[in-house]
Amino acid sequence: MSKVGVITNPTSGSGRGRAWGIAALSLLAARGHQIVDLNMGSWAGSYEAAMKARRSLDALVVVGGDGMVHLGIQVCADRKLPLGIVAAGSGNDGAITLDLPIHDIPAAVQRIEDGLAGEVAHVDLGKISGRRIELPAAPRYFLAVLSAGIDAAIASYARQINFPRGPLKYKVATIREVPRYKPYGVTVTADDQTWTQTCTLVAVANSPVFGGGLIISPESRVTDGMLELVITEPLGKLEIGKLFPKLYDGSILGEPKVRVVRAKKITIGQAESGAKLPPAFADGELVGGDPMTIEVAPKALRVLGARPS
Repeated sequence: MSKVGVITNPTSGSGRGRAWGIAALSLLAARGHQIVDLNMGSWAGSYEAAMKARRSLDALVVVGGDGMVHLGIQVCADRKLPLGIVAAGSGNDGAITLDLPIHDIPAAVQRIEDGLAGEVAHVDLGKISGRRIELPAAPRYFLAVLSAGIDAAIASYARQINFPRGPLKYKVATIREVPRYKPYGVTVTADDQTWTQTCTLVAVANSPVFGGGLIISPESRVTDGMLELVITEPLGKLEIGKLFPKLYDGSILGEPKVRVVRAKKITIGQAESGAKLPPAFADGELVGGDPMTIEVAPKALRVLGARPS
């Protein structure tokens, strides 16, 4: 019998998260596991409860979407405590990346069982540090993508709306934010390269997908010990309108104004010229303002039953 901490999100999956959470808890208990309920009614409260309990647990399980996975990562990163994921959100980029079942509670619980029996994937994370990183989790870790340009402005608005769900909410947010946009001024260091430019989109990818399955960096892998900086030249509003649909199939990287730089350590900061960068988001969650340093944390997370490509 294993002692398993569980955090659920009742609001995930268009309000179906409560029922899915109950189903996951019931299945885990029926398998004979000792369940520790770590729900405290808020992201910060559940994080603090999990941090206090982590040394006594055999695994932490999160039930919900990418926000819940992001929470679980903060507790388990760079520790032996493995993370189990029951993907039941409107955005499930983490589950896509890790080849885990989505909206299938019995299958997800079976993968957790497989993990407790020994099928554990060790995957890389991005590790964010800086004086303006949002508390309580600092440094902040992420699995998928950090967004720091217009992609962050879009993520910020998408986070505020409850409808539509998944990738469609990013369409709505894009329509709202693009007319307000002016090219951002950014200074970037990628390993031993430093430069200043204006840009439209700037992101750091650990995995290919973000924003509910949008493909920003098709060659990124959570097992290669590298990050990919994806940055564009300043784009006009019509150019943005033509570029963003290419995120649905990953063909954005074929565009001449898009640059990809592979690195292990990337620093992003505000430049003197250009518009001010918006606060950055990672895994769809607010992580804070610039300047910030993002470095790869190789094999920093153990995931139960995951099968990343």
